[in-house]
Amino acid sequence: MKYKGIMTALVTPMDENGLVDKQSFANLIQDQLNNNIHSLLVLGGTGEYTALNMEQRKIAIDVAISEVNGKVPVVVGLLSPGLGDNIELGKYAKQAGADSVMAVTPFYVSPTKEGFIQYYEVLDKALDMPIILYNIPYKTGINMTNDVVEKIVGKIPNVVGMKVCSDNMGDVIELIQSVGDKISVLCGEDYRAVSSFITGAPGAITASSNLIPDVWVKIYDLVQQKEYDEAVELHKKFFPLMKALYREGNPGPLKAALNMIGLPVSSVSVPLLDPSLQVVEELKSKLDELIVPVR
Repeated sequence: MKYKGIMTALVTPMDENGLVDKQSFANLIQDQLNNNIHSLLVLGGTGEYTALNMEQRKIAIDVAISEVNGKVPVVVGLLSPGLGDNIELGKYAKQAGADSVMAVTPFYVSPTKEGFIQYYEVLDKALDMPIILYNIPYKTGINMTNDVVEKIVGKIPNVVGMKVCSDNMGDVIELIQSVGDKISVLCGEDYRAVSSFITGAPGAITASSNLIPDVWVKIYDLVQQKEYDEAVELHKKFFPLMKALYREGNPGPLKAALNMIGLPVSSVSVPLLDPSLQVVEELKSKLDELIVPVR
């Protein structure tokens, strides 16, 4: 399996008790499907993986698999720092019908290069299902370098993709050139997606596509048609909104914006906080300017 197109990193609607709001989550997923999104990521960072206990994570998986019903691939995030939780949740995801898991680098312990490799080998042996690597050094404090990725891809056939969150486009291009024929190198930054597409990335995992899935699908389609100028202009048009969504801790502003357009997803969990009044006003202004439709 090689992933391409736009994969939305879904928010997880939760009630005041921190439990998954099943109906709101189902509504959000149906909105994504109605807007022709290419695939969905459940329980990524935007999905507040760390705020949910194991039982609630499993409930989120069940809702997503049921609602999608095979229409698009469903990827489940494994964002714990160690193997225990990730193997348990990965096995559950596989049994539930998930197409792949996305496993973040094992943070906090600061592994060596060989440690990275063996970590993914153990995870692969335990799960035996498609794996997307996830490197986000500005959140985890560790960086899985391109040479390590090449070794992992060479050793583990089940690795089918990688979400790359990097400020260095040179590194991204190098990664596409070295392993892009074997796995899907997916941009993990809303800001850099178009440039990544143009330089060879087959897709992106984005958070703002919760809010504007139709826009992201259009941007992707324009690039595939080699209408690069139009793709860049559309991205630039919505860039101020994307920027507002990251003014404060993600997904606080994003959830607020979804609530504004009639897709209720509730609030975020502490230590994240609802966005400040200033950010709320900015979001309202940008949504009005861009005529983002009420769902």
